Amino acid sequence: MAQIRRYPLVSHLRAEPNQFILHYRKGKLTRRGAGLAYWFSPLSASLAQVPVEDIEATFVFKELSQDFQELTVQYTLRYRCIDPEKVAARVSFAISLDRGVWLEEPLERLANLWSQRAQQPARAYIQSVPMIEAVQSGAQVIQTAMEQALREDPEIQSGGLVLVSLVVLRVAPAAEMEKALQTPTREAVQQKADEATFQRRALAVEKERAIKENELATEIELARRQETLIRQQGTNRTEAVRQDAEAERAKVEAEVQRRIMAAEGAAQETRVRSEADAEARRLIGRAEAESETLRLAAWKDLPPVVVLGLALQELGGKLQTIEHLNVTPDLLGETIQRFLREKI
Repeated sequence: MAQIRRYPLVSHLRAEPNQFILHYRKGKLTRRGAGLAYWFSPLSASLAQVPVEDIEATFVFKELSQDFQELTVQYTLRYRCIDPEKVAARVSFAISLDRGVWLEEPLERLANLWSQRAQQPARAYIQSVPMIEAVQSGAQVIQTAMEQALREDPEIQSGGLVLVSLVVLRVAPAAEMEKALQTPTREAVQQKADEATFQRRALAVEKERAIKENELATEIELARRQETLIRQQGTNRTEAVRQDAEAERAKVEAEVQRRIMAAEGAAQETRVRSEADAEARRLIGRAEAESETLRLAAWKDLPPVVVLGLALQELGGKLQTIEHLNVTPDLLGETIQRFLREKI
């Protein structure tokens, strides 16, 4: 709002750039403009302040549809005062010379004007269609009809006003009817939610089954691998036993072979020794035989008495102890006779 300061004889006014000031003196318009700042005499002045900025207003009204259902329409429009003098001539925008505020409520009167002029095409449309159609597609239709009607309204144009924009926010039935209309959708959504829940549970069950199958398959695979491991361990132990047996057999065979070779060596040695002993004995026997032969040959030509004497001598050398000696005439008779005979 405009700021007015009072002094003893004069006053000073300062308006914002979006406020249009109309200064009247003695019933005549003497000063006009937006954002003015000047001195004036309050005794002969009359001031009006018209906003030239965009003004926004929101409205709500109710109307019955073709099927006698109550609908609530909420819309917001923005308008502008393009001709402040015409607007001030239709609606009082006079301000107090003491405080600079409006003496009346001009914006409310303008809002009533816009509401009355805008609701006519909206009511006509709502009364011609059933509630479902009005709720589903009525907002855009109503917005188009209201905007067209307001832009072409001669009273709006003659009042120095212009529509900037209009938006229908909602076309809604009564709370009970709205709830009833929402029920099928809500049920469908709930059904989809239930189906989603069921699918999620089914998916969870399927995943759990897959997990169980995976665990079972893992256990089976582990059991199979354990069986393979046990079989392999048995094979390894068998192979180890076989290798140990082979090693023991080879060891035994080597020991047997060693003993056989030792026995063969000992036998060979014994045989060689035996053969050597036999050969030695044979040579000794042969030598003894040859010696005996030579001795016998030497004794062959000796007289019997000499042979007898040598025999007795040898016998005497081999006898260690003679306890008794029996000499009979038969033993020495022939020998003595032969000895005497040879002497003679």
